[in-house]
Amino acid sequence: MTFHDVITRRSLLKGMAGGGVLAVAGGALASCSRDGGGSGGADIVLTTGNRPYGPMPTAAEQKANPTLRAYAEALSAWSKKNPGITIKRLDFDTDNQELLVTSLAGGTAPSMFPGDVVGGWNRTAVKAAMVKGLVADVTDHLEEHKLHDKLADYAKPIWDGWAIDGKYYAAPLAYNCGTGIHYRADLIKELGLKEPTPDWTWDDVRELAKGLTTDKRKGIGLQSWGLGMRMAADGMGMFTEIPAPETTWNWRWDYTTNADTWVPLVEGVRGMIFEDKSVLADVTLNDPDIWNAFIGGTAAMHNNSMVFFTNSPDEDTTNVVMEKRFDKPLEELVGWMTQPIGTNGRIGTTQGQTDLLSYSPDLDEDALDAAVNLHTYMSGDGYILQKKAIFDQTKDPRRIYDWANVTPIFAGIVEALPSSPDEAWGTTFMDAVRHATQIPLVPQTSWYFPAEENSGPTTTAYDDATQKWYSEAKVDIRADLGNLEQTRNKQAADFTSSAADEEFVAAAKKYYGDHATYWEKNAPEFYQNVFKGWYDQTVAPALG
Repeated sequence: MTFHDVITRRSLLKGMAGGGVLAVAGGALASCSRDGGGSGGADIVLTTGNRPYGPMPTAAEQKANPTLRAYAEALSAWSKKNPGITIKRLDFDTDNQELLVTSLAGGTAPSMFPGDVVGGWNRTAVKAAMVKGLVADVTDHLEEHKLHDKLADYAKPIWDGWAIDGKYYAAPLAYNCGTGIHYRADLIKELGLKEPTPDWTWDDVRELAKGLTTDKRKGIGLQSWGLGMRMAADGMGMFTEIPAPETTWNWRWDYTTNADTWVPLVEGVRGMIFEDKSVLADVTLNDPDIWNAFIGGTAAMHNNSMVFFTNSPDEDTTNVVMEKRFDKPLEELVGWMTQPIGTNGRIGTTQGQTDLLSYSPDLDEDALDAAVNLHTYMSGDGYILQKKAIFDQTKDPRRIYDWANVTPIFAGIVEALPSSPDEAWGTTFMDAVRHATQIPLVPQTSWYFPAEENSGPTTTAYDDATQKWYSEAKVDIRADLGNLEQTRNKQAADFTSSAADEEFVAAAKKYYGDHATYWEKNAPEFYQNVFKGWYDQTVAPALG
């Protein structure tokens, strides 16, 4: 599992309507007899938790909320073409991983739910849940509704990586261009500091954070994963996890060989915390905590997904609150930039993400088809209908281009809608988003290696080490790296991979071969000065 796999565990889409999906409350859509269609004449009941879809809103709810009224309009149009399907809401938190997995195993889970939750937003763990049968195989249904053909170009490469032996166990729910750093553009201009650019580095971040820090304000807020992004920029996750087919787990950890690289990176983050005192940091802080500090003015930057910039103006905590407070256009107040690049020009820390919508394995084929049909409609024609209705009622582009909706999962959506994402959030921000969508995807382990059927070692030892580095004033980083290496390898010895050695080696050769091609093309200096030597001396011998 790479570091990049770990940071994709994101709770930041909770409560959002991914890809045009609107979570709504209300009574169930009236069930009626079916006269033909996918269910062969039988009524179908689809259940949902707190998201992604809900039943028909009541008349009172529609009157009070333009978004619910627009959803009702779209759902009614779909229901007329698909009679006999009832959508029923359960009192169920689909973002609770333990609850969801337990319910799936016991046959009591909702019909549809955010698929990333079953693996804790960890790609490798999600695929493991898929092969264990926790979610339904929807390959044929996706093909029937030509879902792949409808995807936007920026979403297709990521979506293709979710295939397991040619099968899909989810539908694409939403796309966003990844994480980056949000910053107070007005303060940077006022103080005469250097504004972020796509080629900035963590040294630039440190300088900027220091310049933005005052007695009442920290230069940047970093949650636990944000503190690790400086190491991620230099590929610490990949370079410290070595293929080892001679072991039972097939992987070993090596933190000491390149300690001269990792120690200065850790010291750089520690310098921001303990010397510059420019970081609002605590391992207990999560994404919303950091964001709220930014909105409240106690942090001038924060590291988070792009979607935090475009939170709906209907929410209580949003960038729009700052616009009202300072009486300035949002584009003058707040900016967003992709993650800083690493040493020797290493790119790719900002990576696009496609979130999943999965389905209960207990659904029969007719119900599965109805559920995929609903999602396909709500991501395309239903999405457009909803957004047009919202705009007609509000005339506010931010209410149709909120959250990840600035980059819809289906192609052609923006062209079919009124206004534009640029009108909603500013051209400067959207230029940064468009740049992020064009960053080539770094090869991920979950795309190559067989989905692991057996549980493996946790990241607890690494989490403990990093917590120590960022919370204690005096540490011995080099010694900690040695202890971390010893601990993780000792733990791995107690686990056995479900992948055969030959299968693992073949996947590893393809994985690292594609990495070599990627870096030689996209970051030639990094390839020549860092990757090639490491590959030749460490990876190639390990794979025979």
